[in-house]
Amino acid sequence: MDGAFSFLTFHFLQKAEVYPGSIGTFRYRLQRTGKAGDGQIQGWVYENICFEKAQDVEMMTVPWTEEGVDSLRAWLEERLRERGSEPYSIYGGRAKHPAADQPEA
Repeated sequence: MDGAFSFLTFHFLQKAEVYPGSIGTFRYRLQRTGKAGDGQIQGWVYENICFEKAQDVEMMTVPWTEEGVDSLRAWLEERLRERGSEPYSIYGGRAKHPAADQPEA
């Protein structure tokens, strides 16, 4: 299993109820409810801002089963390809220092 979300397995989701994360400027959040096998997992992807303030949000809900986790992983990989990601930096969320915009003397 390759890809940015290869860590996302049926058993990984038993570690906690909420999983916020990011890959550079690509942000995601996972939340599980219920128990393995009969619960649900919700996944969100959103703009490079805190989840509570995000307006550009996409969501998917799947059953907490092996097949559901596989679907969620594929959906996250697809969202990452479509939305893209830039390396994170303290300079406006992009890995570019403001001094790089200045001409050399």
